[in-house]
Amino acid sequence: MNALASIASQATRENLPFLLSGGHAVIAHGFPRSTFDLDLIVRRNDREKWLSLTNKLTYAFYREGPTFLQFNAPNKDSFPLDLMLVSDDTFAKLRADAVAAPSKVPGVWVVSLAHLLALKCHAIKHGHAGRIVKDADDVIRLVQNNGLDLDAPSIREIFHKHGTDELYEKVRRACCRN
Repeated sequence: MNALASIASQATRENLPFLLSGGHAVIAHGFPRSTFDLDLIVRRNDREKWLSLTNKLTYAFYREGPTFLQFNAPNKDSFPLDLMLVSDDTFAKLRADAVAAPSKVPGVWVVSLAHLLALKCHAIKHGHAGRIVKDADDVIRLVQNNGLDLDAPSIREIFHKHGTDELYEKVRRACCRN
C-alpha cells in the first residue's frame, strides 16, 4: 500500500494526524474485500494543511462537500483519496478508541470497530443509493466476522443512534440466517 505509506510518512512529518476509515478499515477489522479508494478521517481545522499535503503528493483535487474533500489519484498505482473532515472533539473521541493498523506502515491508526459500524450505519441512513448495498454488506460481515452479539446494549445503541431500527432488524435477520 504505497499510497498509504507516502501519505502517512508525509503527514507524520507535518504533524497531521489521521485515522484510516472506509474499505481499508473494514479489511483491518476482519472482512477482506475490494476497495478502490483510501478514506481518511482528519481534523477540519487541518483542512488547508491537508490541501497542501495532497498537492505535494500530486493528488488532484476533485470535489468538496461540507464534510469531505475528494482527490483523484496521482497515478494508476495509487488510490483516489477521500478526506472526512471532523471537529477536533470528534477526532479526539475517534482517536482515543482507534487501533493500530495491522500493516507495515508505522503510525497508522484505524477507527475502532464500534466507530466503523457507527460510520457505516450513518452512511446507510444518509448516503446515496449506490452505496447502501456495499455498506450494508460491510456491516453484516463485520458483525459476523467479529462475532458481535447484536443483542448487546452497546451494539444495539450503535444501530439506534447512527442507523435505523429497520436496519438493525434487517442485519439481525441476515446474521441469524448464516
